[in-house]
Amino acid sequence: MIYDNNRFFERFDVLFGKKSSIVAGEEYPLGFFAAEVMDMDAAVLEELKKLTQQASQEFDVFLTARTASSAGMAVQALDQAWELVRQLPLYNKIPYREGRGSSVSGVVYELRGDEQKLDQMLTVGTAENELLRRWHGVYNRLADDLQRFRYDTDDMLTDYFEELPSRRPEAYAAAFESCMASFREIYMQTEDEEDLAYMSGRRINFPVGISFVVERDKKTGQPFMAERMTFEDLISFLYMDLYRGMAAGNVPRQCHNCSRWFLAIGAYDTVYCQRVAPGETARTCRQVGAHRKEREKNGRDFACREYARAYNRLKTWKQRGKISAEEWNRRVAHIQDVKSEFLAGGMSDAEYTAKLDWV
Repeated sequence: MIYDNNRFFERFDVLFGKKSSIVAGEEYPLGFFAAEVMDMDAAVLEELKKLTQQASQEFDVFLTARTASSAGMAVQALDQAWELVRQLPLYNKIPYREGRGSSVSGVVYELRGDEQKLDQMLTVGTAENELLRRWHGVYNRLADDLQRFRYDTDDMLTDYFEELPSRRPEAYAAAFESCMASFREIYMQTEDEEDLAYMSGRRINFPVGISFVVERDKKTGQPFMAERMTFEDLISFLYMDLYRGMAAGNVPRQCHNCSRWFLAIGAYDTVYCQRVAPGETARTCRQVGAHRKEREKNGRDFACREYARAYNRLKTWKQRGKISAEEWNRRVAHIQDVKSEFLAGGMSDAEYTAKLDWV
């Protein structure tokens, strides 16, 4: 990744290989950053929205007031917002230049003594004014765009990816196709203006500059072709990371134990993350999940074994004429209900066997 302090925009490059993205010389599996954003605390997004909007307002005040105090307030607000922006996924991997904080607060210092530049920035139709308008859009939308990415991705993965019988890239492609087809169908049928406006805001296409460079595999030293993509906003990169990860067999997924998002890699049907499990000091969700699966398997085996014992006893009674066909049907239905209740966790082992023996 190359950091380009381009006035208002934190333009950056990311290299993409077949299975990974390369950021500041470090490799991350495709989909890694999309999963990181899915796992963000909602409170961070709320704070981000507050700080970026406040920074934008203070910058506008500076442009019109042009005083030392308004410049100081703008720099303070911009730097506060920038400190939080730099903690976001991907941005926290970029080796930013040391010095005056964000490129935007640097612009305040540059403009402070240049009345002509200030006039150009406030004059509609100038390149400086167009740059200002674009920055306002990107900066003010950042928190909302991140929230929209999380909502749309959650919606797609939960509804179309969670119950897939296969985790291969081909299955992910088919699920994505079904999701897009459903989206288009809903869009064509709805007449609600608010729904149409919301769906129109869904990001499917996004601008990106592409070139090619040669990188070398860190393990083998062998060269390979990598795509160098230039992005002007974090959201475009996140969609690229999500979809390229999907094509490689990697998708964000919610852990079946702690419910946090993680990246399921390599088309494996992984349902547990590797974080320390809630209530544990060392065991991970994956380890806890493995023990839980074993307990569930043992429970199912026990349930089936005890059910078969009760069923065979009833079958023998029926064959010997000790119970009628009607009574046989009634009692078999009863032990089936008891088995279902036990598997659902509704009773202990002792209660289960006692209820089966009662018949």
